[in-house]
Amino acid sequence: MEAVNAGEHLEVRAVEPDDQLAWLRASRRTFLHPKTVTPEHVEHRRTAWAGQRLTGAFDGDRVVGTYRSWDWPLPVPGGPGHELLTDHVSSVTVAPTHRRRGLLTRMITADLRAAKDRGVPMAHLVAGEAPIYGRYGFGPAVSGQTLEVRLPAPLAHLPAGAQDVRVELVEDADLRAEAPGLFAAVAVSRPGAVRRPERYWDEVLGLAPAPGEDGTDLRPALLARDATGAAVGVARYRTREKWEGMRHDTTLEVSDLFAATPAAQAALWQHLVSLDIVDRLRVTERPLDDPLPHLLADPRRALAGEGSDHFWARLLDVPAALAARGWLGPPGACVLEVHDALGLAGGRWRLEVADGRASVEASTATAGVACDLGALSAAYLGETPLVALAAAGRVRGEPASVARLSAQLAWQPTTWPTHTGF
Repeated sequence: MEAVNAGEHLEVRAVEPDDQLAWLRASRRTFLHPKTVTPEHVEHRRTAWAGQRLTGAFDGDRVVGTYRSWDWPLPVPGGPGHELLTDHVSSVTVAPTHRRRGLLTRMITADLRAAKDRGVPMAHLVAGEAPIYGRYGFGPAVSGQTLEVRLPAPLAHLPAGAQDVRVELVEDADLRAEAPGLFAAVAVSRPGAVRRPERYWDEVLGLAPAPGEDGTDLRPALLARDATGAAVGVARYRTREKWEGMRHDTTLEVSDLFAATPAAQAALWQHLVSLDIVDRLRVTERPLDDPLPHLLADPRRALAGEGSDHFWARLLDVPAALAARGWLGPPGACVLEVHDALGLAGGRWRLEVADGRASVEASTATAGVACDLGALSAAYLGETPLVALAAAGRVRGEPASVARLSAQLAWQPTTWPTHTGF
């Protein structure tokens, strides 16, 4: 990325190896990271950075803004085989002393234009502040929920085959051989489930801890196996223990849970809600269609806590993105007009859906449905209903056309807000 001067000292440019320590310190300082960043932290990160683009905003020799992106596949609606190459954006910061001077706009617009030039159809990120990214065409496309279960909470409903699943109590390190492949097999069917690189597993399972972390903490985990002995489910958790007057007040925090079958998922939940001297279970970033409340004899024992957006998406090539995903709902066609304030992905197309596929061709006909790019990006992964965006005034058109397109964009299963570990 070429350096672009803005004033006497400010410039935005690619980060060189000698800049990386200052860049990492600036990024973590703005995110309020409490620990000292050392050269060892940079060495630990360089393996990941080798395939990524690091950009910095510099005021003289000081790093006052950071930005990182890399190309990475993302599952989209349609099931296995439906994947979209995306520009994955992260580490976006501007120092408090240098805000409102256009640094973020310069970093993000340059990156999005470069991604479009490479033929990447979509960008996505986790938004630390929700109001920031809408003006760049992003929309919240993947949400998650927090569930808190008051224990005891016996299960009353089990899918077929759950009784044949064997759950083993193991430690984190014992998952290394089987968890990555199982996660990959599960994630391909869930829109928005970001693939995890190999280094993620080494770090999170304590096999290659970051500097300052010795990896010796024992973390309990569960491994579910089917009748053949094949791994079909994984859960990782920790406990927050508190005792007063010999009475326990313990919270079990589930940090990860995924399974290849409903039976395996139910078996894992059954084990977790049955642990002794545990008073509540808390799990964050669960998909909106998580079956846990429906398994319980008393669904009110599982209280839905704070929900939140997780990933924000931004289409860069509307025809390519729409053609890459699968489609549900009734067959039919409409002329779709999309407005992009950055001028990267707007246009008008005739969109026809039939037999689970879409054809997209440029059109000059009058639009039946019109929206801003952020609205279409929010609806793209199938979670956000287009009709809800229409009720908010972000989608316009004939009510029947909007309703049909909304039904066509919807997808089951819903999105999955996974941890990425980059």
